[in-house]
Amino acid sequence: MNKNFNIIITAFVIWISLYTNAQIELLASGIFVLSLGLMHGSNDINLLQEQLTKNKTKKWVLIGVYISLGTVVFALAFYWRVLGLMVFMLFSSYHFGEQHLHNRLSNSKTKAFDFTLYGLVIFSMLFYTHQSDVQFLILQMTGWDITGMPLSYVTVGLIGLLILSWISHFKYFKKEIFEEMFYLLMFYVVFYNTELPLSFAVYFVIWHAIPSIKDQILVEGYTLNYKSALRYFKQSYLYWLVSVFGIFLLYKVYDLIGNGLFPILFAALVAITFPHILLITRLFQKLNQSQKTKEGH
Repeated sequence: MNKNFNIIITAFVIWISLYTNAQIELLASGIFVLSLGLMHGSNDINLLQEQLTKNKTKKWVLIGVYISLGTVVFALAFYWRVLGLMVFMLFSSYHFGEQHLHNRLSNSKTKAFDFTLYGLVIFSMLFYTHQSDVQFLILQMTGWDITGMPLSYVTVGLIGLLILSWISHFKYFKKEIFEEMFYLLMFYVVFYNTELPLSFAVYFVIWHAIPSIKDQILVEGYTLNYKSALRYFKQSYLYWLVSVFGIFLLYKVYDLIGNGLFPILFAALVAITFPHILLITRLFQKLNQSQKTKEGH
């Protein structure tokens, strides 16, 4: 699945958003995130087990370690919410940038900075185009009021810094630097023309989750085809069902406690994201090593 497909789907979302309302966009974003969005993180235990097969680590031990790490992160994010938000933003930004740019910048000495900067640009554009919604969510989740923050200046500054970074890495991008600039412009158009849930869903699912699933299949040593995709879904669907059930429970709890759920939901989001990012970073290291080995031959 190449980026031309992603562009077509994204353009279709921009077009269809002109004829839909907020309720339909919310429904579409929910379907996106609950399906492929959750699925791309549901294979973590299988990936971790495959990477530790030499140690013959049992799956239940891995699940226990995974849950324990998530529990510790949950507690830290719940009691130190502003700090948790900042750490979450940085790690998630790195994760988004790594997924999008790892093929271009895997040999860059400053790739950690480059990946993080890219993700921060995505978040800043998302925040700038949906300021009131983002201000409400952050206030509810962390108690931090970001009203008055100069998001326009932050966004322009980060975009300028990112483009300068790409120019300094011209040997990795070459003429494709204009392609990446086009993607940024396209993301901004999507964010500007859609509600926050759909804006996030379009980037998260089409430009992050689907490419991540593709890379997970490749790192497991399979060719991208219908059979390998079906195998991926078969080994992930139980964890996916558990995730969907957990979200359903949170929805029911929200009916009981209202906005008091936001801090819990935020901490849970951080707890789920952190171990996933660590694992996927390891996955990319393995994928890059495999590609270098093939090039050496």
